[in-house]
Formats: sequence, C-alpha cells, structure tokens
Amino acid sequence: MRRKILITGAAGRIGSFLVENLAERYELVLTDIRHPDETYDFPFHRADICNIEFMRQVSQDVEVVVHLAANPNENAPWEEIFPANIVGVHNVFQAAVDSGCKRVVFASSIHVVKGYPAEVQVAPSMSVRPLNIYGAAKAWGEALARYYADQQQISMICLRIGWVFHRENLNIQPNHADLNMVITLDDLAHLVATSIEAPYDLKFGIFHGLSNNRRKRLDISSTCEILGYKPRDDAFSIAEKRKK
Repeated sequence: MRRKILITGAAGRIGSFLVENLAERYELVLTDIRHPDETYDFPFHRADICNIEFMRQVSQDVEVVVHLAANPNENAPWEEIFPANIVGVHNVFQAAVDSGCKRVVFASSIHVVKGYPAEVQVAPSMSVRPLNIYGAAKAWGEALARYYADQQQISMICLRIGWVFHRENLNIQPNHADLNMVITLDDLAHLVATSIEAPYDLKFGIFHGLSNNRRKRLDISSTCEILGYKPRDDAFSIAEKRKK
C-alpha cells in the first residue's frame, strides 16, 4: 500500500514539479490557495492554510505532510508574511499532530542563514542569520518544528532550500554570482523523496538543500549522510555547457 502524502502549495512552480515526480510513488492529496494549471488524478482541495479546521480535514489519514505553501516574496513586509508564513505554518504543524500524521517535511529556506558573509560556507549547526523578515519567519518555522518534534512526538524535517531552478532555465549563466546557491528541481524532488522515506526515528533535523555544485554556499554533507541525498546536478557545469 502506497504512503499517503499531503502536499501544500501544490499549484506552485515547485509543488507542481513535485506532484509530477512523486505521483508514481505515493498516494497524493493536494491543496493550494489557487487551482493548479494541470489536471491531476489526485484529490485537490482549494483552501487557505490559515484555516486550521480545513487543514485538520485534509490531513486525515495522511502519513507525511510536505509543507510548501507560503508567501515566497523574500522582500515582502511583515503584514504580508504573517498570515501564511507564521499562522499557516502553525496550522499545518498542529493539524498534522491532531490528525496523527507521522512526519512533516517543512520547506525552509537558505534565507534563514543568508546573512553570513558570502565566503562563509554555512553548516546546519550554525546560528540563524536572516537578512529579511522572510528569512526570520522561516527560522521561526524551524524553531516551531523543534517544539513539535520534542513536545508532540512527531517527526519534523526542515529543508533549507537554495535557489531553485529548472535545468533548462536560461538564468543559469557562467557569470552569475549565485550559482553556489542553486538546487535544480530534479535534485529537489529527490531531496523531498529522501525526506519522506527517512526512518521515523529521525525525529528532527535541519538539512541544507543544494545541488552538487562545485562550490556550495551551504554545507550539504549531513543531508547526504543522514537522508541519503545524492544530488546529480552542478549549476556551474550546466552554465558552462550552455555557454558552449
């Protein structure tokens, strides 16, 4: 019997790609504040994650929640960040506990630690250092995940996701300063799958999510060792091949 996985933010760019890549492995339940462009053979529920009663309903009989839904604007003010990225995160986590889910995979962000100097490779054990309210809200989500893992006995995996690109995106150019922060959609789909499949005795973890770039802004060694993550892409190689 296939595991039942709830994906929030399923109509977004990342969510849509994950649905396509995880569809054959899992029984999916999808939700978003807007309808997806594609038609899927899985149940889709249009609703706001700020509605905790709705989140309890869609979390029923779900084994793992992959929580992507958020305001993705890194420059958004507090008033715009607060509903989805603070209230919504709480609601998703609490509903998962109330519904008996075994794990939440939380889409955190490189913005949690982007305040470190560019030459510093950041390890997951280093203190948070956000540059903006968006990053600070993601850091709060990680802290809330720690609370739920310790006090509510649910497995919580936080993925600090880098700069997400499709392999064919023309913005991956050799002279781009941020190639060391890239994770391709294919590598991200693999990372999410390894997070879903990790043993449930892994109660909590913060894991960095980048591709196998020759230079990496974040240290991904523990992601590879603990989750079994095996990234295939290198943004620098992709950019060089495009130049040719």
